[in-house]
Amino acid sequence: MRPGDRFDTAEDFQAWIQRLSMPADPAFLLGGVQVTASRFWIVEEDSYLGAIELRHVLTPVMVEAVGHIGYNVRPTARGRGIATWALKAVLPHAHSAGLSRVLLTCDEQNLASARTIEGNGGVLEDVRDTELGRKRRYGIEL
Repeated sequence: MRPGDRFDTAEDFQAWIQRLSMPADPAFLLGGVQVTASRFWIVEEDSYLGAIELRHVLTPVMVEAVGHIGYNVRPTARGRGIATWALKAVLPHAHSAGLSRVLLTCDEQNLASARTIEGNGGVLEDVRDTELGRKRRYGIEL
């Protein structure tokens, strides 16, 4: 996922799927480097609720502003604890991928995301200006 991805309509979702199926998706070329990542969809019955991505390695840009794990929950599904559940569910995958600690970031004003990370053991490392805006940076020991 990248900033600006939207999932409000079926067309938005279809465009996102099309972009993900591209062999050299620019969204994964942060800092000019493509990284290995595992992507999981969050679904309820036949409804798409969101996605979570685990990046197995980080580029310098990712260390500054993106982190190992990113998630997005569609607006109509927010406020139900879905992001908290998804983050908790992906942490064992991070450990299985050989990580002993993961870095997560969120926009400084995104208090819902900060609560999600903190609720899963995230410890605030710092808040810094990055090329993607002002970010809270958290670590979670696995």
